[in-house]
Amino acid sequence: MATSEDTLVKGRKYNHQTVEWSYTKKEVSTHNTRKDCWIIVKDKVYNVTSYVEEHPGGDEILNNAGGDSTEGFLGPQHGFRVFEIIEDFCIGKLKE
Repeated sequence: MATSEDTLVKGRKYNHQTVEWSYTKKEVSTHNTRKDCWIIVKDKVYNVTSYVEEHPGGDEILNNAGGDSTEGFLGPQHGFRVFEIIEDFCIGKLKE
């Protein structure tokens, strides 16, 4: 039975508290558009596609689509709540 922390990713149940999948930078780099937007923040991979249109900073979220957004994510424009919100979009970790 799925809990509120479970999400279907690639047809499989995924629990945000246990990162099960890992992706290379090359894999992440292919998800670099408004309709397919993944980002890397502190070695975790996030599929933020569904959030792109809601992002308060507009298209700024697309500046590092398919790449590492750690620096921008940790910038002064983000409040503490963003650290809670982002975990809802975590789909795995970055492979070494």
